Amino acid sequence: MKTIYALSCLAVLSACASQPQGLTLNELETSRYQVTERRRLPIDFPGVQQNLFRHAAACGQTYTFEMAPDASSYGRVVYRPAPDAGWDRSVVLSLTLLHNRTINVTAYSYYAGQMDRVHEMLTAMMKPELCHADSSWENKLDDGG
Repeated sequence: MKTIYALSCLAVLSACASQPQGLTLNELETSRYQVTERRRLPIDFPGVQQNLFRHAAACGQTYTFEMAPDASSYGRVVYRPAPDAGWDRSVVLSLTLLHNRTINVTAYSYYAGQMDRVHEMLTAMMKPELCHADSSWENKLDDGG
């Protein structure tokens, strides 16, 4: 009887261990996976969404803008290399709308080496007509402060 019980417990444990555990958004949006941040970008959420549509029309690259469901001051811009890509393969820009209608941006990626993609995403938000990364829109007031 003990053998049957031990085998059934082992079967349950092995079934749990074999199921892949994907990275969740809450796990991704932590300091461990933070790539960079930008402060006080001179744009609001409607401007971000409009610029992402313009960028998609001009360049063919689509990024997803989504608002936090329960807080109007929080949103995200998400890059997924494929529609079914998990959070581990995505790059996320977490947006916070400030009282003066500017935004703070924090970028997250599970994989290192995503700075070029982050710059492309920020350029799409700020200069939608450009189809490559550009830093001419950067807020120079935030350098060193």
